[in-house]
Amino acid sequence: MEANGFECSLGASETVDHVITPIPYWTDVQDMKHVPVSARIIVEAEYNKEDNSRPTSKLSVATIELMAGAPLGKTGIFSPYVDIGYANRTIAVNQAYGQINDLLGPTGHGLLNVRFGQFDIALPFLSHSQRVIRQRYFAQSALGVVGARAQTITPPGVPVADEALEFYNTAVELNGQLLGEIISHRYMIGMFQPQQLTEVSRLENPGFYATYAATFFDNYQIGAIYKRDTVNNPFPGHPNSNRALDKWGVAGEAKMGPFVVTAGYFRAASLDQRDLQNVMVEGFYIPNKTWVLGARWDHLKQESAPSGSRTTAMIRYHISSSVYIQGEWRVTDSFNAGQPNPVQFEQDSLQGRVFVNAGF
Repeated sequence: MEANGFECSLGASETVDHVITPIPYWTDVQDMKHVPVSARIIVEAEYNKEDNSRPTSKLSVATIELMAGAPLGKTGIFSPYVDIGYANRTIAVNQAYGQINDLLGPTGHGLLNVRFGQFDIALPFLSHSQRVIRQRYFAQSALGVVGARAQTITPPGVPVADEALEFYNTAVELNGQLLGEIISHRYMIGMFQPQQLTEVSRLENPGFYATYAATFFDNYQIGAIYKRDTVNNPFPGHPNSNRALDKWGVAGEAKMGPFVVTAGYFRAASLDQRDLQNVMVEGFYIPNKTWVLGARWDHLKQESAPSGSRTTAMIRYHISSSVYIQGEWRVTDSFNAGQPNPVQFEQDSLQGRVFVNAGF
């Protein structure tokens, strides 16, 4: 799990990366001669069956990631983080940023920090980086509200647009937290400049975002996110048209014994003048540090266009704390994202995937 510029893991997050942990205190940090480095390799076996087509399968190295980050200095005043990944035959810098800590308040309390670079913009407990089920949320891939944006055009060899490469946002952000015995608060507000989405459609002017999340009794969380994109998208008859896209969402999460349940509602204006609405519910059962069972229902509703949904079930077996085998089975009900992006059309389909994740 990522928190304030470096990797950390506490409690249930050893098994599920979905649970937020508070920003740690810096008072015990000392100068280090070496920055901690970790790596992850994911091998994937996949089976796909779409209507009116033959089944397909593949076996490949899905992802290779190299991650490094830690608070530096005796007081941890600066936290760098970098994540370099290999996916779809492409090497890219996923996240690379630095954070200056404790601009206000006592050292280690994190009341006000400034972060700059390329990173994931999302809710602390619901983001691209923390998902347990590897399938992207519709709030990420279709609406662009939570997490890195999916590439609009599908690269060669990738059968589904939603599995395409991702574009992380380059941003400058103020963030912080206020810890309490009963309620803790966390906020982020910033300006971002995303990379180009396609050759003709790009997020031209800087966008703005703000998030707020509250944690109650360490086990219950609620949050809200708002983003505003300015898109240059040349529609017929309007070759130089710009359009501001307002996007927002609310979500909550509850941890009750071995169960973790998350739900969210997200809404966004789209490029083809159709508002998109998304409802997502997912839950996990974690009886011990060895097994994880989970499911997600993700529904996308569109104005004047067919809606669709994905239902996914998963099971994970931990060989060790950082090595596990995970299986997923997904059912997609067909939908069409509409023009001018026909590549996002998806038919009724079944998909089975098995991952072997090894971290070291």
